[in-house]
Amino acid sequence: MKTIALFDNYRDGHHFTYLTFFSKTLLEMGYLVMVFCQYPDELNKWIALNCPEHVGQIFTFKVTSVKTPSFPIIRRFYRTLNVLQQWQYAAKMIQWGASQIGHSPDLVFFAWLDNYLSHYLTHHIIDLIFPYQWSGLYFHPTHLRTGQLLLPILRTPLSHYSVTHSSRCCGIALLDDVEVQKLKQKLNKLVITFPDFTDESTPDSNYIVIKQIKEKAGNKKIIGLLGGLTQRKGLFTLLEIAQNSIEENWFFVFAGRLYEDDLQPEQVRKVWNIIESAPPNCFFHLERIPNETQFNAVIDICDILYAVYEDFPFSSNILTKAAVFEKLVIVSERFYMGEVVKKFQMGISIPEKNMDKSIESIQILCHHLDTHNYNLKPDFEGYKYTQSVLRLREAFSLLCEKAFD
Repeated sequence: MKTIALFDNYRDGHHFTYLTFFSKTLLEMGYLVMVFCQYPDELNKWIALNCPEHVGQIFTFKVTSVKTPSFPIIRRFYRTLNVLQQWQYAAKMIQWGASQIGHSPDLVFFAWLDNYLSHYLTHHIIDLIFPYQWSGLYFHPTHLRTGQLLLPILRTPLSHYSVTHSSRCCGIALLDDVEVQKLKQKLNKLVITFPDFTDESTPDSNYIVIKQIKEKAGNKKIIGLLGGLTQRKGLFTLLEIAQNSIEENWFFVFAGRLYEDDLQPEQVRKVWNIIESAPPNCFFHLERIPNETQFNAVIDICDILYAVYEDFPFSSNILTKAAVFEKLVIVSERFYMGEVVKKFQMGISIPEKNMDKSIESIQILCHHLDTHNYNLKPDFEGYKYTQSVLRLREAFSLLCEKAFD
């Protein structure tokens, strides 16, 4: 029986959901699975609850995040040094895990491959550090949408994924099929599309937050900005919309952790000044929503999801949530999310940072929800299928076939 190691030393956002379903899928495919993560006890409990017949096939190990000291003289190469340390730490922990179970993994899959890529690293260096066959999910292939970084002075292109030329790399996965096709032309490797699946657990109807939202919103249409709250996710545009829509029959929900470290001090003050003014058409819950059933409950109570992310060329799991719970969305007209919403008619795509277009879109979608007169025929089921766990099994089958051929 082959052994596959899953490695992810992040915790926030989608990471727990991805690791649980990666583990479950591989276990059901008949593999032994090693999981290196920050929350092994939680993952073990999830596996015991969702696939108890396979608990004897999984081995979990606790890892931590890797931090690199920052020095001004090496600032340009900070990312490279951090990536190098990520590889070294992964090799060390996998070797230790292998010593605990008596054998090494046949394949290591990095659930967030972005942490292991750098413009200034080549596969020759990584081959000296990491002795295992490997693959991973490349979440944010920015250069494929926005262009490659150029070496200063010489102006020659720098590849962000040079390490994938390693003979130990059996292939990589992306969430965006368009980017898969682009990368296939650049790499002599297997490049496959992974679904941006989500946990479809039944919403927790007893979650105190949704009770508070219902009580305050009354019969108003609820527009939600959910998950990590940052400027990039359109936070300040939606706050401005809320301030200019007091008379409308709309209610705005801001739910998720506020990443103050990503904001300027004056931006943090602005957010808290608005909150302290207690606008009657807003609800703020600036903490991480604890689990997927509660997150799904907040999704389910919304009428419209606001996801006009700024300069964000990637997939977002909020679209899958929207499809599962059949919620209309407003997104940026640029890049992947705009393409998806247009193709599957799941809402409206607009320019970023545009309050007037945002207000117009909310008006249109609210009218559609009341009358179904707007020319919109959402194919929620179609998008939901493209991002399903069934597609995940197909993708892992392709990858394992290549790795173990």
